[in-house]
Amino acid sequence: MLKKIKKLVKGERSPKEGLLVERRDLVREHVEEQMVAATLAEAGLHRDAQDVIQAGLLARPKVLLVGREDRISDPVMHYAVGFAERMGYEIVALNVVPLPVGSSRTPAALEAIVREYEKSCSESVKKLQEMCAARGIPCTHVFKTGTVEDCVREIHDEMKRIEFVISEPDIPQEVMSRGEPWVVPVYSLAH
Repeated sequence: MLKKIKKLVKGERSPKEGLLVERRDLVREHVEEQMVAATLAEAGLHRDAQDVIQAGLLARPKVLLVGREDRISDPVMHYAVGFAERMGYEIVALNVVPLPVGSSRTPAALEAIVREYEKSCSESVKKLQEMCAARGIPCTHVFKTGTVEDCVREIHDEMKRIEFVISEPDIPQEVMSRGEPWVVPVYSLAH
C-alpha cells in the first residue's frame, strides 16, 4: 500500500490504477459498541456496560511507525516522538519480517529466522520506548510477518484510531548518513 501511494505521489501511476480505497464504517462501529453496552445494561451488568462506553471514549488516536527491516532510524524515531507529543497520540511501532514465498527452507528454519528477527526488532525499539516513557507517550511494539502493506492493513483493522503512518524514507542509508536533506514520509489513514 505504501509503495502504491509513493508511486501515486511521485506521478509514476495514475490515481485509478490498482489503488484500493477502503472505508471503515465508524458510525456502524460506534452504534455496535453502544448496542453492546445497552445489552449489558439490560442484563444487569451495569459496570461492564460503563466499561464498554468508557473504553470507546478513552481510546487515544495513534500513529503507526513502520520501521525498515529490524530497525527504526534515529531521525525517524525523533520525528515520530515529536509528532506524537505535539498531537497527543500514542505510538504503535511496527516491524515486519518479509518471509520469502516459496522458500526452500524448512518451517523450523523459517521459525528460527523469525525468532531471531523478532529479538533484534525488540532490541532496536528499546530506545524508542525509553524516549516515549520520558515524555509520557504510550508506546506499543508490534511484530508481524508478511508484506508491509498487508501488515499495515492488519494493524489498522485490529487497533482502533490509527490515524497516521510514519515510515522510513525510501532512500539509501548512505544518503541519510551524509546529512543531505530528506523528508520523513507521513501518510493519513482516512476512514
